[in-house]
Amino acid sequence: MKDYSSFGLQGKTAVVTGASQGIGKAIALGLAQAGANLVLAKHPQGRHEEINQVKAEIESLGREALIVITDVGKVDDVRAMIAKAKEVFGTVDILVNNAGWTGNSMALDVTEEEYDNTMSSSLKSVYFACQAAARIMIPQGGGKIINIGSNFGEIAFKSRSVYAVAKAGVHHMSRALSLEWAKDKVNVNVVAPCITETETRRIILEKPGYKEWATTTQIPAGRWNQPEDLVGAVLFLSSSLSDMVVGHVLMVDGGWTLH
Repeated sequence: MKDYSSFGLQGKTAVVTGASQGIGKAIALGLAQAGANLVLAKHPQGRHEEINQVKAEIESLGREALIVITDVGKVDDVRAMIAKAKEVFGTVDILVNNAGWTGNSMALDVTEEEYDNTMSSSLKSVYFACQAAARIMIPQGGGKIINIGSNFGEIAFKSRSVYAVAKAGVHHMSRALSLEWAKDKVNVNVVAPCITETETRRIILEKPGYKEWATTTQIPAGRWNQPEDLVGAVLFLSSSLSDMVVGHVLMVDGGWTLH
């Protein structure tokens, strides 16, 4: 286990959406290792055993963890999630908007339902979570918001047209919110990974030839992300070390966007 205590998050309250597996789980555990107590937002369907395991791991580190069932596609749920964090812990210091959803249709085949679901879960939810958190962070004197973007928010990719629009929206939204809230010491930044090896992405990564194509022609670092690769970036942006980092998109993509 890595020692993240130097990031100075002891006693902070962090909210992480989509925390039951993959990137969200790694970030939640990293924040706990750095000293924070966690609010773990979990979709109503599936992965109940997994989120309970994440909670147990956090508590084994001596931190507190609260599971809040949240459908991020519903604004009322998002607002209730932030309100619950404030009610239980008295403060919301860090928000990591990680949860999202996307289809993989080619543009001619995208349905209205796929478009709406992607935008709702990957962009609209992020906006209103940021808003709800800022309404608490501004009166308390500040806070850190980290939105998980994507390299596809900067470059185009086949079969991800709607997702690319949503993530580009997340990137620019974070800049726009920063312009309004930086004076109140609420920093909004983005961590933007390339494709990351999680359970939900494994079916893509296992396509014949995909790994060779991605790691030899697209990613100069020669491999794709593991969830743990994002933890350091999120902890930096969650800490006082990044107080003058405002509206930034931090690429964690092994150099994919250098092309």
